Amino acid sequence: MWAVAQVEEDFETAYFVDSVGDMPTTFKSAMESNNAVKWKEACDSEIDSLRKNKTWQLVQLPKGRKTIGCRWVFRVKENQDGGIERFKARLVAKGFSQKIGIDYGETFAPVAKFTSIRVILSLAAKYHLDVHQMDVKTAFLNGELYEDIYMAQPDGYIDEDHEHFVCKLQRSLYGLKQSPRMWNETIDEFMIKIGFKKCESDHCIYIKRDEQRMILVALYVDDLIIASSSNKSLREAKSELSERFEMTDMGKLKFFLVIEIERDESGGTLSLRQSKFAKDILEKFGMLNSNSVRSPHDPGLKLTNAMCEGGCKHEERMANFPYRNAVGCLMYLMVSTRPDLAAAVGVLSQFASDPCPTLWQALKRVFRYVNGTRTHRIEFQASKDDRLQGYSDADWAGDIESRRSTSGYAFMMNNRCISWRSKKQRTVALSPTEAEYMALSEATQEAVRLRVFLCELGEMTSNQAVKIFEDNQGAIALAKNPEFHKSTKHIDIRYHFVREKVAEGQVVLEYCPTKDMKADIMTKPITVVQFQKLRTMLCIKAPRSAETSGSVVKETSRHDVTEMCSVAQPVWYGSTIPKVTGSTPVGAYKLQV
Repeated sequence: MWAVAQVEEDFETAYFVDSVGDMPTTFKSAMESNNAVKWKEACDSEIDSLRKNKTWQLVQLPKGRKTIGCRWVFRVKENQDGGIERFKARLVAKGFSQKIGIDYGETFAPVAKFTSIRVILSLAAKYHLDVHQMDVKTAFLNGELYEDIYMAQPDGYIDEDHEHFVCKLQRSLYGLKQSPRMWNETIDEFMIKIGFKKCESDHCIYIKRDEQRMILVALYVDDLIIASSSNKSLREAKSELSERFEMTDMGKLKFFLVIEIERDESGGTLSLRQSKFAKDILEKFGMLNSNSVRSPHDPGLKLTNAMCEGGCKHEERMANFPYRNAVGCLMYLMVSTRPDLAAAVGVLSQFASDPCPTLWQALKRVFRYVNGTRTHRIEFQASKDDRLQGYSDADWAGDIESRRSTSGYAFMMNNRCISWRSKKQRTVALSPTEAEYMALSEATQEAVRLRVFLCELGEMTSNQAVKIFEDNQGAIALAKNPEFHKSTKHIDIRYHFVREKVAEGQVVLEYCPTKDMKADIMTKPITVVQFQKLRTMLCIKAPRSAETSGSVVKETSRHDVTEMCSVAQPVWYGSTIPKVTGSTPVGAYKLQV
């Protein structure tokens, strides 16, 4: 994964092409820009917030102590339509100069998993829940510091009467390594205080319920999604949060982490798409006017390291091509709303350290596919078949150099895709059955986590199993039959996890014909006809309107990309949630409308 800088509180704005010109990089350049008045207002607002929260006090620097610096970060917050919402200025501490054990200790803090967010939105579509969004203003300033940290006074706001004094921080500040953890501990303590229960399967999902009502809160840094079956509960939760923190009530959920959420109350659908983000990255990499294609990868092309054995010539040529940045942007698109990109982006990311022109051409094909499908969406809707079901598949020895296989899985709820993955296996499989068995183990791990999560939400009971479809009869037999097999004695113990869960009744395996294997799209290049069939089966759909996406003119060759494009869940705030293998919560309740 690519890291996202901690200073990007609203990190989604970093992906957009700035409509007001280049962002200022210093306070001086901001005050000399055409938008100096706007930037000054933003800086004044930030300083007012810092003073209101009593973030620091001016003191003389104690002997033997060093200060850390600070800087201003400027951003334009954009709305769903790409217009300017507001100018933002953030004072950020230069946390890179902090010393572990002196200036900070633990730094980890979780964020809600995208899978959990999609589950909540799927339930919202099923039960017609109201879904709103709130934003915590200057969230990190609410955390209390346990260490003594001294910071230089900020540019433009140096106290004339105490020019040689420094700021002794009393509260966490953006840029400090421990700030995310301090903020998470603060809001976690408050959520539990007002009656919410934290999910064990995702520590950033909170639940409060009684016999009639249920309310869910998903926390992603300082953004909150609140879903409830009761308007009264929704108002109460908003009021309690606003009394404790300075909040922005953004109303109904429409735009979250550069994901556009559209709701059709009459049709009972809730859809997720990233058409604006897709358009922005296409424009960023000069592919907005490219010819579209019907699939993201060429079934006849096998990418290998041997293609990149051009030595210095390749390195010189590729220096002008932002390969890593482009893969990063596509990966964020893939992990958020586009499972149909998983296989292609997964393969291309394996060559990020040493790309070559052939790989760049393969990458451009993915952009062409995105250009033709940028309005496609995942559409959630109530379904008669509302059970959680998984599909597991593997492409045996698909990597022609390492001969390793690729695992893939997709999980459906209400017949819509909520979780997916494409991953190269760690070891070489000696047969298709072995490769499928290893893939099945990875799918089972996700099934267990989802099962625990849905039990906590009341959508499953402790005696219900998750059905996983598999297209290899040998792998199914191997998982169901725990007998010792001479031909499988070398298989690592970790892959026998699936046997245990089948025996416990948490997972049920069922055969699925290869032509209907939805996870096949995650493992390898397939024909256009099969690709589009499986994409539809995953409920990735084009809009119902006659909206077009992607023109058919000659492709441009512009490569003047300067901004980094980072992906996945920001590691500056937290990484993925540890897998939960504990017992299933008891006492599940159905969501009440």
